[in-house]
Amino acid sequence: MKKLMMVAAACAAVCGAFAAEPHVDEVVATVLANVAKLKAAQPDAVPMAFWDFDGTVIKGDISEGMYENEPARTGKQLYKGLVEETILAGLSTTYRGEAGWKQYSEVDYPRMNQIGRWLAWPYNGQIYAGTKACDLDAFCTQKVKDVYSKWYFSSSVAIWKKLEAAGVENYVISASPEIFVRNTAESLGVTRDRTHAIRIEIDGGRMTTRIVYPVPYGEGKVENIRRLILGRPNGVAVAGFGNSYSTDGYFLRYIVTQHLPGGAKGFAMMINGGKEKPGFEGLFKLVRQDETVAEEAAKAK
Repeated sequence: MKKLMMVAAACAAVCGAFAAEPHVDEVVATVLANVAKLKAAQPDAVPMAFWDFDGTVIKGDISEGMYENEPARTGKQLYKGLVEETILAGLSTTYRGEAGWKQYSEVDYPRMNQIGRWLAWPYNGQIYAGTKACDLDAFCTQKVKDVYSKWYFSSSVAIWKKLEAAGVENYVISASPEIFVRNTAESLGVTRDRTHAIRIEIDGGRMTTRIVYPVPYGEGKVENIRRLILGRPNGVAVAGFGNSYSTDGYFLRYIVTQHLPGGAKGFAMMINGGKEKPGFEGLFKLVRQDETVAEEAAKAK
């Protein structure tokens, strides 16, 4: 009991008095209480937290953008996704300008999506084959700074930063192209090796169409996380954050069903995921989030 009280006091110091939304401090306290149990049993343990990106860290989708009415994708477009932005900027070798974007968005991508996400989502990174990776990287880096970082959920950022400050290593595991997602690392205060997504091989400084497997989608995220844990000396997965049962449910379930030292338990949070789906009942903390960091900043003025 004394240890738990000490953890709660430490959490309060890290978290501060303000939480973007009511669940923030509760989530941080829960994770850190389990980290305390873990460290008491295994002092050299390195606690790790894994985050989906689209709909979890960012409101909307960094690849596909965001509309007023989601997921129907109708109404006013609130921001363009990086696929559209890069095509219009001439960075795709497959699609060019407005005509290319129309062909991609109205014909090719919907057709692939009907076949399966396993085909469509990697294609988002394959349309740059032959493009200089440094040019694409520079463009995405600037867009993250100017546009996308303003659309992060304030609560996700608060949890992320408080866990990081308390010694938990945060990692992104996303089904967007890695050439997009890795550019978010600086805005989240971590190095790029903490951001992982659908990776396309680079050869001679240029993008290719070759996919690096396993693809971090659905159960593929579990395998990617296992590899990251094995690659981090003394790494232990203590928390997971997602927004979709189909794309994130498997890795969240993996984290909460592990047997951790000292009686610690993995924690998982489902953000705006709706009603629990069969096979995942009672496993995750379900929360609603809406406020972005830009909205939070505007309220503070």
